[in-house]
Amino acid sequence: MKTSQKATRLNAIATFISGIGILVFQKQLMSIFEINNDAPFLVVGGVITFFSLTMFIEIKKQRALAILWIITQDLLFVLASIYILITQPFNISDTGYLLIGLFLIPIIFFIIYQSIGLAKIDSKNGTRIKTLSFKRKVKAHKSRVWQGISDVANYHKVAPNIDSSKVVSGEKKGMVRSCSHGKDSWTETCTLWEDEKQYSFTVNTSAPDYPYPLKSLKGIWIVNESSDNKNEIVMIFEFEYKNYLQNILIHPLMKHRFTKVCAKLLDNWQNKIE
Repeated sequence: MKTSQKATRLNAIATFISGIGILVFQKQLMSIFEINNDAPFLVVGGVITFFSLTMFIEIKKQRALAILWIITQDLLFVLASIYILITQPFNISDTGYLLIGLFLIPIIFFIIYQSIGLAKIDSKNGTRIKTLSFKRKVKAHKSRVWQGISDVANYHKVAPNIDSSKVVSGEKKGMVRSCSHGKDSWTETCTLWEDEKQYSFTVNTSAPDYPYPLKSLKGIWIVNESSDNKNEIVMIFEFEYKNYLQNILIHPLMKHRFTKVCAKLLDNWQNKIE
């Protein structure tokens, strides 16, 4: 089981037990906190229990954006609790405030543990290189599919995140292409070209004016033949962020947006080819 799955499972189980425990032992907690109202424990216990159930869903799905949201909610809970411990706005016992402080220890542990797991999502084993792949089957002969996806000079006509693309020099392997999006522009070099099979481009991320927070980026486009009149387009993107925190803070948002972009790109290719 991957680190993120382990962290999510442990967090979900611990949070569920905590929520149920607060609901079951609310009378004892009222005595410890020296208050006569059970509403705070019903609300907190209910919210924590519901929160744990949403985490159980992500044990299998492992959606990066949802994991980031779980971490964010835990962090907000910790910050709110620290504020309460500092200001002590409620008329409760010292033991009650001590329990609030102790309750934060496992939550802080889960924030760290899940952040480590989130940073590893979509990564190749033992590296910081992320891999995202997208596939689409189209009803067309392999040569027609290849003709459609290998029109690299007109990539901007199908890719919604590219405003313009043009071949600067060369052809096939060694070709240099220039692309732009809004005010941003960059160049990329073809590092592989096998007619009617696959090609790849490596982006020049080391250029001083490269606009995105990536240390490296390579795209691979493949045509997999499955039948005489049905073939599969495969897109694989391998990339690495410039610093570790971007794996946690940027990748979930980037993946969410880029998945939509690639779905639209494949839609456009499919409509054009078919």
